[in-house]
Amino acid sequence: MTTARQIKTIFRPLADRNADFAYPGKRDLWLTPIRHLAFRVFVCQTLEPDAFRLGWAILPTFIALPDFSGIIGHCAGHINPPARIGSVYWHWSAPSTVEAAISVIETEALPHLRSFESLEHWAAYYRETFPIALTGFPHERLILDIALGNLPAARAQLAELLPHFRENKSPDQPIYQYMRSLILPVAEPLLADDRPALAAILHGWESDNIRGAKLERYWEPTPFPLERAPV
Repeated sequence: MTTARQIKTIFRPLADRNADFAYPGKRDLWLTPIRHLAFRVFVCQTLEPDAFRLGWAILPTFIALPDFSGIIGHCAGHINPPARIGSVYWHWSAPSTVEAAISVIETEALPHLRSFESLEHWAAYYRETFPIALTGFPHERLILDIALGNLPAARAQLAELLPHFRENKSPDQPIYQYMRSLILPVAEPLLADDRPALAAILHGWESDNIRGAKLERYWEPTPFPLERAPV
């Protein structure tokens, strides 16, 4: 089983050598500062005690989540060993594992994560690269369009969603209740084109996700594109 000590042999040198990488412990390395997106590199255990996988993920911080720290996210990918190794798994017993993992994260994953300069830049990448961004999770698409300030698109989505969630039709279904908890609070201010009220909701959700967590010291609250004057 992968241990915290083993993970530390990879993540601690990365955090020491890269000032914008924070390693608060456990299985995650975070790119800082954290604003409306949280960029992470993480370790996943496998059924084989000696084997593990590395991955990266980009998480919107402003979508309310029951447990933000445990989410991998829909915008994610694997960090595989060098091609010469011929495997998708890393093995602790291989003498080159730590050195190779550090190298691949620094030369491939880290530049990729650093390349996103804004929420708009990431949203375009997410929607172009991951089909689920356009076909799944309608409540998340709604919230993302609000954050981006694309209120006409958000209102079009709300028109489809609201009839299914205005009345509590599935009180015993957790996923239905979760989606409802995101959709109903934004419905009235979205229909009223009340940007300050929408921004306050998103800032509140972001704060709830981050405050009290180890990531809070790396968090920089910033305005959303929504808060700019509409064109």
